Amino acid sequence: MSSKQIVLTAGTDLFGHRDPSALDRYWAPDFRQHSALGADGREGLRAVLQQLPEDFRIDNLRMLEDGDMVAVHCVYHGLAPEPLVAVDVFRVAGDRLAEHWDAYAPLPGGAAGAHRIDGPRQVTDHEHTAANKALITEWVHERLLGADREALAELARDPRYVEHGAGPDARLARHSLHRVLGEGDFVLTVTEGVLEPDGEAPEHGDRRPAGCYDLWRVVDGRILEHWEVVQPVPERMPHGNGFF
Repeated sequence: MSSKQIVLTAGTDLFGHRDPSALDRYWAPDFRQHSALGADGREGLRAVLQQLPEDFRIDNLRMLEDGDMVAVHCVYHGLAPEPLVAVDVFRVAGDRLAEHWDAYAPLPGGAAGAHRIDGPRQVTDHEHTAANKALITEWVHERLLGADREALAELARDPRYVEHGAGPDARLARHSLHRVLGEGDFVLTVTEGVLEPDGEAPEHGDRRPAGCYDLWRVVDGRILEHWEVVQPVPERMPHGNGFF
């Protein structure tokens, strides 16, 4: 199986079929969990599984594979009172899941929530993967970091551009790029940023560090679509792993 198929099968067996034996089949014994949802190792996931409500499910929206890394744009149902839009990133070693990072945020109801996750789902233009990753990496470094509002507003001037995230008015400043993953026309960037307090100048309120998982769609060398999941970084991870 490909890395993408391993991630999909493992998630279906464990969370869809609620089969704990999937942990031994698909997760490495020394599995590293970079999420506030659980601890390292198979036992950490086993504890998470036991606490999930009966109506919990995951709707996969988009998946991209880049070497041994797989990113999944999805929606969690049943984990909170409202659905959560999420990005999960896995590192696959051999035929086992070896490492996991994630970010998740409440998904609005109605048309706003539908727009937050709609758009193309199938990966295309595989031959342009390297070029699209290079384009996004350069653009994030030169335009997005430290200047989110201006950079996203500039993209929006193209009538073909579709913004699925909070848009240029989001109170967010990204400052460090940690990871770039891509397959075909989709590129995921993982950045570190700061959330400014609502309704106040940053200097007059607490500024919260945040993880920013941005999914970009590139067509003919132009950025034409953007989804995002922004999550405040937990003050203390329960097992000492990093958030990124």
